[in-house]
Amino acid sequence: MIPPKKTVTLLLPTLNEIVGFKKIFPQIDRSLFDDILVVDGGSTDGTVEFAIENGIRIMSQLRKGLGAAVMDAIATLTTDCVVEFSLDGNCMLEQLPLLVQRLREGHDLVVVSRYLPPAHSDDDNIVTAFGNFMFTRFIRYLGNQPITDSLTIYRGFDVAVTRYPEFERCLDGPVFEPLVSAVAALRDLKVLEIPGDEPKRIGGKSKMSVPYNGWCILKMIAKMYYLKWFGNPCAHQAVK
Repeated sequence: MIPPKKTVTLLLPTLNEIVGFKKIFPQIDRSLFDDILVVDGGSTDGTVEFAIENGIRIMSQLRKGLGAAVMDAIATLTTDCVVEFSLDGNCMLEQLPLLVQRLREGHDLVVVSRYLPPAHSDDDNIVTAFGNFMFTRFIRYLGNQPITDSLTIYRGFDVAVTRYPEFERCLDGPVFEPLVSAVAALRDLKVLEIPGDEPKRIGGKSKMSVPYNGWCILKMIAKMYYLKWFGNPCAHQAVK
């Protein structure tokens, strides 16, 4: 018996992204998705109004921080999978069809990697690139996943990944995307990377604090290794 095709939501986190929203969203093939949801962090530049005008479902961010906002949005979904996409210009549209296809084929996590050749990033600097390099290798060895990019927002995943007990336990601060990769590595889930360039942003401003984000990610990785080495083996049973 052929299993039913997985359903997919396009999730668009926004905070004053009107420039990118107007330029990028009209080019998205809405037929790729079963649902589209904007989770807004309090925009004052017309982002919310533009979403409403275009018939996009929208919710206000309930808790502080992007990771908590994404978790709260996922809790409202009825689809099997979610694709995170940034409207600031960092995510190219060309990878969306393949990303969705691979999710529907049964992958638990599909990442559009800036560091899988021949892709490259025009937005990273030497500090953030080195951070991604180091964190990705720490996360890679939680399991046996040949990942190259653990920090990018541009990814799709089965929402069941967020229901493992270690996910909520380790979600503290801006660690959502690397935590998805870490859980997938620890659980030996079905992971795929596809190469995709990261252009420079065209709208909005980066809200990231490099020292704070780096510290939070390091703490999360340490917790995941503790669970790997000393956690309850029964906790590694799949959660569906």
